[in-house]
Amino acid sequence: MLESVLSVINFSVLLFFGIYASAAFLGIRLNKENNSVFILFGTGALLLQLLSLSFLDMKFTEMIYPFITHLPLLLLFTFRFKRKLLPTIFAIMSAYLFCQISKWFGLLAMLFSHQLWTMYAARILATIPIWYGIVRHASKSVALILTKSTKELIMLGMLPTVYYLFDYITTVYTNLLYDGSHVVFEFLPFMLCIAYLLFNVFYLREYEEKCAAEQLEKLMSIQMAQSIKEIEEIQRSKYEISLIRHDMRHFLSSISAMIENKEYKKAQEYIQGIIEVTDQTVVHRYCENNLVNMVLSSYKNRMADNNILFDASVAIPAELPCPELEFTSILSNGLENAINAASETADESRTIYLKLHMKNDKLLLLINNAYSAPPVFVNGLPVTDVTGHGLGTQSIQYMTAKLNGTCQFEAEDGIFSLRVVL
Repeated sequence: MLESVLSVINFSVLLFFGIYASAAFLGIRLNKENNSVFILFGTGALLLQLLSLSFLDMKFTEMIYPFITHLPLLLLFTFRFKRKLLPTIFAIMSAYLFCQISKWFGLLAMLFSHQLWTMYAARILATIPIWYGIVRHASKSVALILTKSTKELIMLGMLPTVYYLFDYITTVYTNLLYDGSHVVFEFLPFMLCIAYLLFNVFYLREYEEKCAAEQLEKLMSIQMAQSIKEIEEIQRSKYEISLIRHDMRHFLSSISAMIENKEYKKAQEYIQGIIEVTDQTVVHRYCENNLVNMVLSSYKNRMADNNILFDASVAIPAELPCPELEFTSILSNGLENAINAASETADESRTIYLKLHMKNDKLLLLINNAYSAPPVFVNGLPVTDVTGHGLGTQSIQYMTAKLNGTCQFEAEDGIFSLRVVL
């Protein structure tokens, strides 16, 4: 009698353990409404199990258990709670796998007591804290895993699914596990090896894709920062121009007073100072494209501040054969790298040469600059271990590939060259 009562209680505890664990793995909130649904479903499934036990036997009940419990639970989650089929299957399989923890405690209790009721009692006592630990601490991690891509789901859900099929095939529908066949005994270790191998292969690919995505995010951040810098530079120039215009009467009055006082040298120096300030705000016309003119003018001022000689040969139309923002990102990063390298050389060697023109409907870009320390190349790309540097060349490579173009980096005889064809 005690064994029968404990058996029914064990069935009930395991049933609700599986329902609530599966729901937690699927990220279903355990609120009042959902709890009512789970209790109603669990009660119905338990009644079906008790009817099967009453009119048939334990063996048959175990055989039809997937069809009277797991399949309806799958339909409940997919239709009532709108969960996807594959994550729902793996959630139920995972909950079934975790039931084996209490099963081991039950078998351990029966091993020492040789009493069947102790197995049921031990499973009941073990299931409750196991359920609390899984729902409280592990469910969020599993729920996050079940939101991954189909490839990741298959990789991570393989083990519980294989165990589910193995357990039912070898212990419920057949007695292969207890017949002593070495093939059956070694099947689970075999599948563990396969699962581990696939995990490593897929994990490496996912890791590489994640690194590529992170790198792309960094490059896009650089591009955005560069665009903001250029806009700020243009706005600064416009602001300085407005100030000069506003103060023009004051400038002329000061010059007139100096001339009247015959302070010609002072007036000349004053005029020269105004010319220098004005030159810094001028957008030089290198070509017919206004945005390229603004970028080149901005960098020319920076080169002047660093005593770098800038020689530019630019002949491109107003309409470029590629998006302006992407191209100016390549141009800006190329000039930025050139300024950084040339600034480290001796004053007489500080030169940057730019050639930008069209040929056969292709946009050709060449930037040559002097350098002091020879760059290190990896896979044709210059690299550096200096924090915050080295991303410019990666951005150029990425943006060039995005525009279906080609780029080439070379360093020879103290001159670094960047060639881009778009």
